[in-house]
Amino acid sequence: MQISVVSQTPSWDLGDTRGGNLDYRYLLEGDDSSPGNYHLGVSASADQDYLTPRHRHNFEQIRFPLEGAFEYGKDQVLPAGWVGYFPEGVYYGPQILHKGIVLMQVQFGGASGSGYLSKEQRQVGLDGLRNRGHFEKGAFTYIDDKGQRHRQDAYEAIWEQAAGRKLQYPEPRYKDLVIMNPANFAWIKDPAAPGVERKWLGTFTERELRVGFVKLEAQASFTIGEHDAPELLFLHRGSVSCRGSDYPARTAFGTKPKEGPVTITAREPSEFLYCQMPRF
Repeated sequence: MQISVVSQTPSWDLGDTRGGNLDYRYLLEGDDSSPGNYHLGVSASADQDYLTPRHRHNFEQIRFPLEGAFEYGKDQVLPAGWVGYFPEGVYYGPQILHKGIVLMQVQFGGASGSGYLSKEQRQVGLDGLRNRGHFEKGAFTYIDDKGQRHRQDAYEAIWEQAAGRKLQYPEPRYKDLVIMNPANFAWIKDPAAPGVERKWLGTFTERELRVGFVKLEAQASFTIGEHDAPELLFLHRGSVSCRGSDYPARTAFGTKPKEGPVTITAREPSEFLYCQMPRF
């Protein structure tokens, strides 16, 4: 089981591939040999806006602003406390992480099986490109042997360098992003766990990604790690105990398939964002 606290996790240098600087913390990471590889991280744009052009990915994302609003397209905003599902193959942007925003996100391999680059694999791709061209405003620009200038999405270029082949985007299963306001969903009591309530926002694709929230009264307990897919939880309110240690808000918990049961107990009223990852 993985447990990481934001304040105790060092920042990772993403490289200057987009516009602006970003404080990024990798809290949970999956298996980079699996099509279901993932990471859960928290980013903060502290001194200037962080910009990316309109683009798409061959992986999927769950995004949850903790502070400030996330601008994911022209006149399109994900407010703090809302949840966005960004399906593979679907265009979005230009996006702006404005100064002062704090954003939790999960990036993971989608139902197509295209997988997801780990931070180490991403670094390999980034290092391999540095002598061929330069990154600017979210794109990689280079000149080929014939003197022709090329401009490519930064992540796409990094992925192709790391994978050694051309990136093929999956056909999108959804026409657009799915933007959800949790305030308009009801809490449902868990009949098997007194003092525990759940709020399911949705189940997506044939691989059954599930996204929602878990709320605990003080001293209430629930278990994770018994599903046949990884479970990721982000404590955004309250404090809890797990395996003999106490953890504050902005702690992430992650289990492998069938790793549990693992019990989490609330030290005070607490709330998690919960993701049951796709089954592969």
